Amino acid sequence: MKKLLFFLTFAVLLLDLASASHYIVGIVNNAEDGENANGKRVVLWNPSNGINDNLTDIIGPTGNSGADNVYMIDCELLSAPCDIGEEIRVRVLNGGDNYISYWVNLSVTGAGYDVAPNITLNSIPNATLVFPVNYGNFSDEVTFNCSASDPDGLSNITLYGNWSGGWHANETKEATGNNNQTFFTKNLSEGKYFWNCLATDNLSVSNFSSANFSVTIDRTAPEVSAVEINESYVCGNSYVRVNCSAEDLLTDIDHAVIEAKAPSFSKNHSTQLLAGNTYYADILVNESGYWSFNCIANDSAGNRANLTSSAIRQYSSSPDLRVESSGINFSNYGPIENEDVIVEAVIYNDGCSDANNFLVGFYSGASLSNQINGNRTVSVSQRANSTANVTWSAEIGITNFYVFADINNSIIESNEDNNEANKTLFVGAWQEFYGNISSQKLLADNLTFNMTLWENASNLQGNVFISDIESSVDWGNLQAIGRNASGASASDDFSDIDISLGMTGFSDSVYSTFTEAGTPKNTGTFLVHQKQIYNVPVINSTNTINFITGILWDKSDDSDGQFSQGDKEDLVFITKLNEGSSGMYGKYDYEITIPVRLREYKEPDASGVYIYYDLN
Repeated sequence: MKKLLFFLTFAVLLLDLASASHYIVGIVNNAEDGENANGKRVVLWNPSNGINDNLTDIIGPTGNSGADNVYMIDCELLSAPCDIGEEIRVRVLNGGDNYISYWVNLSVTGAGYDVAPNITLNSIPNATLVFPVNYGNFSDEVTFNCSASDPDGLSNITLYGNWSGGWHANETKEATGNNNQTFFTKNLSEGKYFWNCLATDNLSVSNFSSANFSVTIDRTAPEVSAVEINESYVCGNSYVRVNCSAEDLLTDIDHAVIEAKAPSFSKNHSTQLLAGNTYYADILVNESGYWSFNCIANDSAGNRANLTSSAIRQYSSSPDLRVESSGINFSNYGPIENEDVIVEAVIYNDGCSDANNFLVGFYSGASLSNQINGNRTVSVSQRANSTANVTWSAEIGITNFYVFADINNSIIESNEDNNEANKTLFVGAWQEFYGNISSQKLLADNLTFNMTLWENASNLQGNVFISDIESSVDWGNLQAIGRNASGASASDDFSDIDISLGMTGFSDSVYSTFTEAGTPKNTGTFLVHQKQIYNVPVINSTNTINFITGILWDKSDDSDGQFSQGDKEDLVFITKLNEGSSGMYGKYDYEITIPVRLREYKEPDASGVYIYYDLN
C-alpha cells in the first residue's frame, strides 16, 4: 500500500503537467499458487461502449506504472474518452498461460485519476489422476478417481478417454470448493485405453493432468497349456521339478502357483519364471502314494485359470505290501451251497525293493483260527503286484473273507498297517430254475442242463413242480402250505420248513421270504390235476411279476392233520407256465425258485431234486 501511495503522489505531479489525462491505477496481486503478476497484461474498457473499445497495459516495471504489480491506463485515450460518473472495468488478459482474473469496476471521478480495486491473479486448476494407477489392469468395471484443486474455486471435472471412438470427453461432474475428488464408474469392453481428467475453475480455466494414464480391461482368463513333471515316479523322499506353461495375451501373467496335492494334504508353492512362458517350482514329494500338481495362473487383471497334471507316485524305498478290498475277487458272485469258489487277492508292493517268499493267508472271519486251505507263498517285485488264491466251498449266508499278507512278518516294510483287507460274499439259500416249452421241450436250471423233453404244443397252460428226489408225491392230495388238512390256517408251517431244512436264522429263510410275522405276504390259486388249490403262499420267482413260486405239501403223508416236522410230509414248490415271458435271465416259459437245501430234505440223497410238469 505504501508503494501505491508513493506512486499516486508521483502521478499527481504528472497530472499537473498533463491535465487532459485521467489515469486508472490499480494493483494486481500474485496468484495464490505463486505465479507472479508482473509482465502480464490488463485490459480496460467502458461496458457502455463494449469490450472492443479498450486499452491495455503491462503489469509491473515494464508497463506504464514502472512499479511491481501496478498498472496505469489513461481512460481518456479510449475511442470514446471516459467521463465523470461512467463505469470502467479492468481485468487480466489470458496471455496463453491461462492466468487471468475476474474483472473489477469503478466510477470515474473528477479527481484526475482513480484507484481501481485490487485484482488477484487467478491460479490454474491442478488435476491429479488418483486411480487406477498408470498401466492398471482390471477384469470388471473400473472406478476412475480424479483429484482437483484450485485456490480460486472449482467448477467441474471431466473424464476423458478413448474407449468410444477416439479421444473424447466422456462425462462431466460438478466440483465445488478448492479441493475435490470425483469418481466415474465405467463398464468398458475388453481392450487397452488411455484416460485423463480435465479440471475447470470458476473462470472457465481448464487444465489436464500432466500425462495420460493407461488402463487395460481383460475379461479373459489366462491359458495354462501344460503342467509337466520331470519324473514319472519317485522312490522315498525326493524333489521333483514341476513346469507350468501359461500365458495371457492382453495383460500378461502376474504370478503362478503350483498346488501340490499329496495323498493326505495339499500345499501351494510359489513359482519362478524359467523361460518364455514357463514357470517352475521344485517340490519335495514326501508321502507315499499318488501326487498330482495343479498349476494356478493369475493374470494382472485378476483372472485365473488352472490345469492339473497327471499323477505320479511316490514309492517307499523299502518294500511296502498292500492288500485292498477292491483287489479281492471271487470266481462266482452267486454260488449255491457247497459249490467251489476261487477266492483271489491281489498283493501290491508299493516299495522300490522286491519282497520275496512271504506268506499270504485267507481266513473266514477276522480270526486267524479259521484259515481256508493253508498259506500261500508269494513274491512281488518292486512297484508291481502278484495274485494268490484259495478254493472255498460255498456256505449259505454272509461270509467275510480276510486276506493277510506277510502273516509271519518276514518282510521289513515302510508301512505295516496296510497288509490286510476283507470282502464279503453272500451265498443265498435259494436257487432259480427256468426254461421253455417247444418241439424240443427244455427243462433246465440256470446252468441250462437239459432235464427232459416233450412234444410241441402251443398256448400251453399248466405248472412246473420241484421236489426232493426221495419224495413220492400224491398229486391229488396236495395242499397249500400254511393250511392244515382241513384248510384252516397253520402259521407255524413256515418255521417248521426252516427247521427241517436247517434255514432257521437265515436272512432269506422260508419264514422271512414268504411271510410277514407268520402271515403269507401274498397268496394265489393253482389248478393241479384239474383241482383248484386255494390260498397258496406265493412270491415273485425273481425280479419280475411274470413268474411266481408257491409251496404245497402232500397230505397223503400226514398223521396229525397238518404239516409237521414229525411227519415230514413231501414238500412241492410250484410255478405257473407263462409262455414267452420276460424273467431275470431272458424270455422263457417258466421260472421258479427253491431252497437249495430242498435236495437234503429227505435222506439218503442230498444232491438232487426232481422237476415235474402238469399240462392243463
